[in-house]
Formats: sequence, structure tokens, C-alpha cells
Amino acid sequence: MTADPATEQAPTQLLDQATWTPQAPTSRPARSIAALLLLILVFAIGVAVGSSGALGRSASTGSSSPPPAGQPSAAPGASQPPGAPSDFGLFWEALGVIQQNFVGRADIDPQTLTYGAIRGMVEALGDTGHTVFLTPEEAQAEQNALDQNVVGIGVLLGEKDGQSVIVSVVPGSPAEAAGLKAGDVITAVDGRSTVGVPPDQLVDEVRGDAGSQVTLTVQRPSTGETLDFTITRAQIKFPSTSWTMVPGTDIALIRLSQFSAESANELLAARDAALAAGAQSIILDLRGNPGGYVDQAVRATSQFLHDKVVYISEDADGTQTQVKTDDSIASTDVPMVVLIDNNTASSAEIMSGAIQAAGRAQLVGQTTFGTGTVLLPFTLSDGSVIRLAVQRWLTPTGELIFGKGITPDVEVALGPNDVPIEPNDLKDMSPDQLSSITDVQLLKAIELLGGPTVSPDASPTATLIP
Repeated sequence: MTADPATEQAPTQLLDQATWTPQAPTSRPARSIAALLLLILVFAIGVAVGSSGALGRSASTGSSSPPPAGQPSAAPGASQPPGAPSDFGLFWEALGVIQQNFVGRADIDPQTLTYGAIRGMVEALGDTGHTVFLTPEEAQAEQNALDQNVVGIGVLLGEKDGQSVIVSVVPGSPAEAAGLKAGDVITAVDGRSTVGVPPDQLVDEVRGDAGSQVTLTVQRPSTGETLDFTITRAQIKFPSTSWTMVPGTDIALIRLSQFSAESANELLAARDAALAAGAQSIILDLRGNPGGYVDQAVRATSQFLHDKVVYISEDADGTQTQVKTDDSIASTDVPMVVLIDNNTASSAEIMSGAIQAAGRAQLVGQTTFGTGTVLLPFTLSDGSVIRLAVQRWLTPTGELIFGKGITPDVEVALGPNDVPIEPNDLKDMSPDQLSSITDVQLLKAIELLGGPTVSPDASPTATLIP
């Protein structure tokens, strides 16, 4: 199943100023960095998105109120629609108890009760971090973000040790112009402490209109400084791809940060530009990529594989369907390494799993997040959306990824204070400066492709032989 951005009603991948935080499957160990990354300009949700197809039947989302007069509200099973659970009357019973007895009943917002009831029903499905209910505002924000056109300051956040940490800064963004850097820990917004505030709540603190200002206080672990940055929010075109040549080598580093509507085209342009610049091998960086449109994952994978299975979809009836590469896209066979980490999710796992299964490249880094469902948005009558898991996906070898993730061929972990190096950070370095970086995952990838063997804070022990 593929996504058609032109017809999706509420595709899901990124939220502009949203507040919902998906969690990792409970059977998995906690990660040092939250597996879902928060963009201050967008809130990235790791999901594989299919086309909306036939939307679900509209449902009434008016204010929560007792059943009409003459219909009992305190008896289980009363006034229930066809197909409802036999004891659905308990809902009306509970609502009546709240409306009649809650000490703050005069301040109850009926819509809040309605949305809360829907969220509870969705959460009862147990598909934590995948199937979800979105308000009309959240659903619209997702669409804006997938269109790569949002208002914000331009940083990607992760949660680490209970703190919101900047994972990367969007090139050309207000945050980059102000001087924010990857690794900075946000400790206050406009003078209000954010210590202990989860990323989803931090969004509410940082969001605002284009042209307005926000002041962030950050701690910079690399220097021990506490710094203030006043940033003007702006409309941002969020690119999903960036690239540069690794200094002193013929290796291109290409970072793909998400699978939004134009990601595959951006990746193809970056790949071809790198090859035209003389790249003889490629490092594809999927670290922190939370996923997105399934069709973009297929088209992106097709740039490196030919006539291969990308993934296997399995529907609710257990029917499995192989999804193959789009061989109208010219693929390249130059040597490559793919970087993955705990925050690589969903469509990014589809891509890395396909490349690994084909033996096309080694995966370097850490086991991926382990998402594995294709979701469709079902729009309700007020514009709110239930994003529902309708399929799950498997690797080309039939391995289920949900809850397990994809294991790298070469396991390398970053240090507790280290963050991935962005192409923007690398492009201005000299070959000798490679020894100053602490991104050991990137250094290992360079080594595997024949580049210099570099230990962090040490001199190169080898040079590239043309």
C-alpha cells in the first residue's frame, strides 16, 4: 500500500505544534534517547503511512450528553448503536455519574469529555505509539508538516535522561542563525524552567506565530556553558535530505531525516549530485529518521536496489503481499554503508531492512526502534482523525519488526553526550579535523568504505588510497 499525498485527508508523519507523545512498545527496554523525535517546528511521529482510500464512516462528535429523555442512562447496555459492546451502556452510566456528581461539573468542557472518551477507546486497542486519535488542529498540523511547510524555529529534539536535547538543527533555520547546536539541553523557555517538562509539553512553550520571538535557555555540555538565545519564529521549508563529501575522501555522506511528500525526489537529487561530484561510495544516514509515507520509502530504496522486495505487507486477515522496488528509477551500485540508531523507525526501518536483506550494504549503529504498522487516517465529522493500524509490515525475509527492530551488522554506540554529525557540520572540516569528531558510528562507516581509520581525538592512522 502506498500513500498518495494528493488524496490523503490527514496523513501522519509530522505534527506542527502537537502534544501527543507516542511511546515505545512496553516489552522493549528503555532507550537513552526517546525513540520519537520532537521538532519545535514539527513533532515527528514514526509511522508508515498508507493512502487514505475510503475514509471511515463519519461519526458524531458533538458534545457529550446523556441519552434522550426516556432512554435509561444508568443501566448497562442502554441506548447503544449497532455493533457496540453489549455493556456499552456503562459509558452513559459513567457520564451521568460525572455530570451529576463531579465537584467541578460547571466547568466541564463537553468536547474535552468526548475527545477523552475517544482517546480512551483508541488506547484500549493496545497499539501503543501507533493507532491514535488526533484533534482537528493536530490532524491539520500533520498535513502542514508533511507538506514540509511549517512555522517554528527549526530544531529536532530528543528526550534524554528526562531532558529535552537538541538532536539536530535545520540548515538555514532561525535556530541555526541564532547559534543553537546539536547537543544543547533546553532548560528554560522565556525564563520558565523546563526541567522535567516532557517534549510534548515543551512544544506548547515554544510554538507561536511567524514573526514572534521566543527565548531559549540551554546548557551546552561540550563547554559547560549556560546560554540564552532569542529567536524569531518563521515559516520554514523543512528539507528532508542534506549531503556533503567526507573531507579528504571520495565518500559522500547523505542524511535522510524523514519520509515526507518530496523526500524520495530530494534523496535522488542528493545522490546524483554526490555521484557527479566524484563520490565513489555513499554513507546513507537514517539515524533519527522517524518514518513517514510508505511510497517514499519504496522510491528511496529503489535508488539503491533493483528488482528486489522492499517489504511484505500483512493485512488483518493474514494475507501477505510483496512490495517490490520501482525499477523505473535508476539505481546505483556504488559501495555504501547505512547508519541506523534507536530512533530509526517505521519507513526508515523498511528501507534499512530491505537494503540489509538484499546484502546491498552493511548497517552500522544500534538496533532500530521497532515500529511495524501501516496506518490509515479515518476522518470524523468535525475534522478529528483516528489514525488506525490496518496492516503490519515485515522485512523481505519475513521478519516482523514491531517490538524488535532491525539489528545492525556492525554495532556501534555513541557516547552519552555525543550526537550524530550532520553533513552541514562536516562540510567545512579539513581532513585532519575528522579526528576531532566523536561520532564513532560515522567514523566506523568511513573506515568500512576504505576511508581513514580514525579514533576520536586521535590522529588518522590510515589514509584513503584512490
